[in-house]
Amino acid sequence: MEAIIINAEEWRTLLHKIDRITTFIEQSTEQPQTDSSVWLNDDEVCELLKISTKTLYRLRKSGNISYSSIAQKHYYRKSDIWKLMEQRAVKSTDERINELKKRSISSKKAS
Repeated sequence: MEAIIINAEEWRTLLHKIDRITTFIEQSTEQPQTDSSVWLNDDEVCELLKISTKTLYRLRKSGNISYSSIAQKHYYRKSDIWKLMEQRAVKSTDERINELKKRSISSKKAS
């Protein structure tokens, strides 16, 4: 086992740095980021929505997704992306699944 010996002044400096790091970490965890303060770039939004950059372009141009541009780069609020996902999501309830089954059975009988 190797021992490292430092003088008292170096020890106090090291403890001061550790205290500053601890304070920084505690302050960052006390103030969690809200979805409205988190911004995503084009690539992150495409990955999240599982869409191409062309589809994202179409969503921007049609006004279906809000964005901000900085230096010809587009950024989107995470909260807006989640809202878009909720609006466009098809909720599959037992009732909808049964309705889909009935429609597929009736279309087979008709053909």
